[in-house]
Amino acid sequence: MYVIDGIFLVKRITGIQRYAIEITKELDKIVEKGTMKIVVPEYCDSVLDLENIELVRYGKKRPRVWEQTDLVKYLKNVKAEGIYFENTIPLLYKKGIVVVHDISLKVNPRLFCNSINNICSLIWRRFLYQQIFKSSMKIVTVSEFSKSEIVKFYNVDEKRITVIYNAWQHMQYVPDDEDTLRKNNLTRGEYYFSLATMAPNKNIKWIISAAKNNQDKLFVIAGGGNIRQIINDEYNELTNVICLGYVSDTAAKALMAGCRAFIFPTFYEGFGIPPLEAIACGAPALVLSDTPCMHEIYEDVAEYIDPYDYEHTPISIISGKDIKSILKKFSWKHSAEQLRRIIHD
Repeated sequence: MYVIDGIFLVKRITGIQRYAIEITKELDKIVEKGTMKIVVPEYCDSVLDLENIELVRYGKKRPRVWEQTDLVKYLKNVKAEGIYFENTIPLLYKKGIVVVHDISLKVNPRLFCNSINNICSLIWRRFLYQQIFKSSMKIVTVSEFSKSEIVKFYNVDEKRITVIYNAWQHMQYVPDDEDTLRKNNLTRGEYYFSLATMAPNKNIKWIISAAKNNQDKLFVIAGGGNIRQIINDEYNELTNVICLGYVSDTAAKALMAGCRAFIFPTFYEGFGIPPLEAIACGAPALVLSDTPCMHEIYEDVAEYIDPYDYEHTPISIISGKDIKSILKKFSWKHSAEQLRRIIHD
């Protein structure tokens, strides 16, 4: 039996949690009843509406400790293998399937050394990477680019790694909060939008530089974290930047649908799901980093920029690209079917 590590259900939803949620929901439709479980801490309030995957509440420790103790105890008790969606595994139970979304902490450590907390996280996560890749566990990652990076930096046999992409269909079921633009004094088609966490690799600084160099254009930024910690004081007085903080899915959908273009100047991604969500919501254009991963996922439907160039940041959009054509490449249903095949191998 396989048991899903449901720790993602107690966390704020970002791309990693979205991947876990949507694939779990699709798996529930195709597995036989009684053959799979998902285990969560007893205090978990957010649960999925599942028919065939059994929900189990077990243990009370806080998330990071729970995963290393209570989860291990449960897995040993039921003699199951785990499915781990969040780049982590319990160190005392290295059995099952683990999803490693990217290895940015290995490739770009300098981006994560701006605070004590980030340095501690860097050390812990890189240690987990080593344990994952030294184990005999099956590995899933989210792009061919990410697979090549794992092989390159950890000398892992590429046959151990399966690529299972993100997708976008979840945005079809999110209602559009029609009041979002009005509440923020925004006019449809007259602003550029970015949605990301304030993590260093997301490169929000590029958007601030673009705003400084294009003061006739309006830039809207949404995402969890404190933007004041990552931008210089000289940019704080810009009048053409609106920072909304963390926004709901309904608000994000409205902001994506109403923007002139969606901007994603990331330094490094395993996949990069926000631009895909933006296309699904109706964003008419993409401005993305000129990086291998972005080209793999978004091919020729985007405008590409140098994420390291803060001096020359023109915002030019070439109309006529059929960006919706890229959506046919990705499906949560197909991704779940791929994972089920790995389970039965």
